[in-house]
Amino acid sequence: MTFCKLVAGNVRRHLRDYGVYFLTLTLAVALFYAFNAVGEQQAFLELSMTKALLFEQMTALIRVLSVLIALVLGFLVLYANQFLLRRRQKEFGLCLLLGMGKGRLALLFTAETLLVGALAFAAGLALGLGLAQVLALASIRLFAVDLSRFRAIFSPGSLALTARCFGLIYLVTLAANLTSLTRLRLAELLAAARRNEPVRRQPPLRTALLGLLGLGCAAAGLALFWRRGILPSRTDAHFQWGVGLLAAGTVALFAAGAGALVQWLARRPFYRRGLNSFVVRQVAARLRGNCLTLSVVCALLTVVLVMATVGPSTALAMNRLSDQSTPYDLNVQSTLDPQIDLAAYLTEQGFPVADYCERYAQITARAADKLTYGDLFAGQRVDLWPVDAEMDLLNTPVTVVSVSDYNTAMAIQGRPAVALGADQYLLSGNYEGTLAYLRAALRADPVLTIAGTELHSASDAPLGITWYMTQIGNNDRGSLIVPDAVAERLTGSCITVLLAQYRPDTDPDAALGALAPLGADLDSGLRYAERRMMEDAYFGSNAMVVMLCCYLGVLFLLICAALLAIKQLTDMADGLPRYRLLQKLGADPRAVGRALWQQIALYFGAPLALALVYTLVLGTQAARTVERSMNLHLTADLWLAFVLLGLVYGGYFLATWSACRRMVREPDRPLP
Repeated sequence: MTFCKLVAGNVRRHLRDYGVYFLTLTLAVALFYAFNAVGEQQAFLELSMTKALLFEQMTALIRVLSVLIALVLGFLVLYANQFLLRRRQKEFGLCLLLGMGKGRLALLFTAETLLVGALAFAAGLALGLGLAQVLALASIRLFAVDLSRFRAIFSPGSLALTARCFGLIYLVTLAANLTSLTRLRLAELLAAARRNEPVRRQPPLRTALLGLLGLGCAAAGLALFWRRGILPSRTDAHFQWGVGLLAAGTVALFAAGAGALVQWLARRPFYRRGLNSFVVRQVAARLRGNCLTLSVVCALLTVVLVMATVGPSTALAMNRLSDQSTPYDLNVQSTLDPQIDLAAYLTEQGFPVADYCERYAQITARAADKLTYGDLFAGQRVDLWPVDAEMDLLNTPVTVVSVSDYNTAMAIQGRPAVALGADQYLLSGNYEGTLAYLRAALRADPVLTIAGTELHSASDAPLGITWYMTQIGNNDRGSLIVPDAVAERLTGSCITVLLAQYRPDTDPDAALGALAPLGADLDSGLRYAERRMMEDAYFGSNAMVVMLCCYLGVLFLLICAALLAIKQLTDMADGLPRYRLLQKLGADPRAVGRALWQQIALYFGAPLALALVYTLVLGTQAARTVERSMNLHLTADLWLAFVLLGLVYGGYFLATWSACRRMVREPDRPLP
């Protein structure tokens, strides 16, 4: 009983020291439980086949990532534990001096951290229960599920996984505590409060050389990613070189930035005002001594910012693409005899078109004779996306459709028809990789010869309407709409396409079930694209991207902010004699408070500023990669990045400043 009272009393007395530790554990438990519990929402039990598959992949990936992130959080807990040990070295020394054994002292400290951990686990679980409902509602909206199916959830499985992971973390912490405390010597513990930080001066020449080296490495790494992309390649090692150069450059910049800051500011009147010289020296010492920690934080912040900007932008673009690229309920493409009645053929093969579809029509898409995309883009400097270069687009014949077939497609969509003269053509296209070249071609007003007939453009801008669907969205790289007489004289390859709109009472899953065997047969000559399947894929992919970006973004940001906070608190505990000396010399308490604020702001702001610079380059390249691989046009969407930075990073900054201010203001600790 006495031991328990001692543990509870120590926790109450040092409650403020445990603040960042408690906050980190609480948020980690809440996020860990909430994201893993989303899969238990009953509303997701009735998803369509495509959405169900994507949802299962998302929940499985979150569980795998959770285990990996638990390892990182374990390191974070150990890191915070070392701060608490250092903060209480003098107290532990007095306990040993009064006769307490090292084993009992280690047990006492472990019991304290376990008590704080249990309280944090309970608080995190309570917060996680509420957060899980919010995430479930957001997931329902992202997966386009009826909100009336929402039910409040409690996941025993997620609770057990969270308990196992954090239980393992505390077992490791227990072992670390026993090892650390049994190795401490009484003299070192009692003299801990009188040890000063070593101050190392850096020669100006070394600072300049190190700074130039850092700038050169960082610029070379960014240039490599800008020119070669951010994806690893099997053919070269540009990704590995880029990461290595950025890592070396970042460490060198933080190491050199400290000396450069002092040398630059020391020559200015600002340096001699108030406590500015003290702040500059303190910040320089922190940057130089913690350059590795700051580099890791900068890297994680860059990843967070890239994910938080590109992820939501991708999701929103996919939603827009879903609306634009699915004008029909069903398209069936055939490479069979173009004279065949495709609806009758499908009915014979077990898919009764008339039973499922209210309106349907058949059109033909042809390949132009002796007219390639290279001919269409003649005179332009063409930089194709990799997927188009690999398919040799410039030597591929242009797709041609007759004006009557095009108008048939428009009629199925409920759109107005277009009119063409006997010597005119229209150009259609909605593929982002070639749209600029199509516009430039029309501005040049070329005369095209198709099937022996010279045709002039009837419009100075391409039509952007999807006239038949493919499984990968807006995929019309450029198609010519020509008079019927011209189209009928073409002798190249062609495909027939059945365009269909379902009956009001048609069950899309039943239609897909009947059509799937035909599409699965690679020798059938049939391929299909279905609205429900594509929308499910878009919404499901959208939801998975946003959820994973939120999960990883929040956890990485939590790790960054906690690392900075714990490191700053540790350094503050070591540097307290300097602030106490300032107070004894008569420094204004408000000036000391401002100096503390400036020091912590610069410490938190330095890695964030460099991460923003990296994000401008890497985020732009990530967006380009997504655009090219998914045929999307992304617009910057920064709301998630600002929300995460404000809530997590800003919250830890304020918590750190408050704890450090209290440490400076409080008198020497009374003996326990």
